[in-house]
Amino acid sequence: MKAFVRTWVLFGVLMILCTACGKQIPKIDPALLQSKSSLLVVTDPTLSADARQRLQNALTEWRNTKQLAFEWIPDVTSLTAEQLDKIKTTAYDYVFVAGHSLVQSTLPQAEEITNRKWLMMDNQVLRQTLAVKGSHITLKAVQESRLRSEWEEWVRQQIVSDRAIEWVTTSAYPIPSEWAPAEEAETIHLADAEGWQQQFQFAVKAHRPAWIAAFAPLDAAQLQRLRSAQVPVVDMNKTIVDLQWNELLLSLQQTMSTGTWKPGLQPYEEREIRIQKNL
Repeated sequence: MKAFVRTWVLFGVLMILCTACGKQIPKIDPALLQSKSSLLVVTDPTLSADARQRLQNALTEWRNTKQLAFEWIPDVTSLTAEQLDKIKTTAYDYVFVAGHSLVQSTLPQAEEITNRKWLMMDNQVLRQTLAVKGSHITLKAVQESRLRSEWEEWVRQQIVSDRAIEWVTTSAYPIPSEWAPAEEAETIHLADAEGWQQQFQFAVKAHRPAWIAAFAPLDAAQLQRLRSAQVPVVDMNKTIVDLQWNELLLSLQQTMSTGTWKPGLQPYEEREIRIQKNL
């Protein structure tokens, strides 16, 4: 009988110990699991050394403090079929793409991969309207309207100070009417019109402008023709979009942590870029 009692006492003690041990096992918070994000970063070869370092530092910090899983593919000019297949089959929450040429080549491919959220950062001015298909893509870019607003004050100053501008553009990029009214049509030259060079040369000699302004994207030969007139040339199409990587990475982190999503073509926030005019 005593042996039976001792057995039950020993069994009870073991049960208490096991229960106590079980309470010490840490449990993973389901909310923490839900908050985890996985990120694929793809950047083009033009990414500066400073931006690379800032990006690497941020990704490493997020991995250590935000439980972020990430991969980074640098120096990409266009995604290969193998890379696209990996994106389709790997459960990335977000795919972050930066660089003008890379964004332009990747956008049609991203439109076909709808099970990933794509964050694209273009670092050149978009001179033509661009349609972004699908609610799974956000494309941040500086659009034509912002280019005009950036140059508005400079053009106004030239007009006020009677510093004449000879304009060169193409039919796809009309000069804003407030910059060159209809009565000044002889100061506008279309580089895609036949024989425009002779008309342009004659006009420069006759008008003696302070500036020659290229509004449309021109090729090297056309720009050389402008420079040969021996008048200062302003190439508005060379306006630089300088991405502010600390601010962009802050925005990316906020997107991943809050889950906020604004699809389609979006303007940059003022803090995310600096515009440098080609003067």
